[in-house]
Amino acid sequence: MKKHLILFAFVMLVLASCKTREKIVYFQDINIEQAVPTQMRTTLRLEPGDKLGITVTSTATPELAARYNLSTGNNSSMGSANYDNYRYSIDENGNIDMLGIGRIQVGGCTRAEAAAKIQQAFRNGILNDAVVTVSAYNQYITILGDVTRPGRYEITRDNITILDAIGMAGDLSITGRRDMVKVIRREGNESNVYFVDLRSKDIFNSPVYNLQQNDVIYVEPNKVKQGQSTNNDNSVRAISTWLSVTSVLTSIAILIFR
Repeated sequence: MKKHLILFAFVMLVLASCKTREKIVYFQDINIEQAVPTQMRTTLRLEPGDKLGITVTSTATPELAARYNLSTGNNSSMGSANYDNYRYSIDENGNIDMLGIGRIQVGGCTRAEAAAKIQQAFRNGILNDAVVTVSAYNQYITILGDVTRPGRYEITRDNITILDAIGMAGDLSITGRRDMVKVIRREGNESNVYFVDLRSKDIFNSPVYNLQQNDVIYVEPNKVKQGQSTNNDNSVRAISTWLSVTSVLTSIAILIFR
């Protein structure tokens, strides 16, 4: 009878392990050397509220070009708040007021497109050999819920994927739900919610695989973690319930393998 009980316990343990694996392992449906369709890399487009660092240079007249730069950025004693004074803010209409050329529309442009527009404006009689570079700041994504390091993270390059973002946050906790990660994205006058399953290869072809600034990622805790947040009275009842279930299963096993 003891052998039967040990076998029963072993089978139950194996089944529980398999079930746990299904809940936590990423990309379960990808086979070895399998090519997976993936969303093409997308370049971030500038939005109202973004800040721009704009540098104008000239080979023929470098002194003249320097007049149009808010700052060379070489003063290491400046704090981040002071640096903001040397950056252009995109207003609610997508415009900046650029030193030397006035108002210019950059909202909806990539950094390269914005640089080309500004450069062309300078070359129309102001600085004929002007070269313009644009850097973007104040672009963030927010990661909330059951991850190691929830918080607000600055985007430091043009392309960032949801997997990059999860890595920045230190990965999901073991109790985070991998099957229903939410990505909240502001689109026009609406906030749309997308659902992503990290266990599936379908994530690579999701419309939110490539993130945009101001996206919010939320990882829901599983039922076990949610149960731990209840008050002590509920916890006691839960423990009592599980003890009762365990007692019943043990009694059934004894009757079966007697």
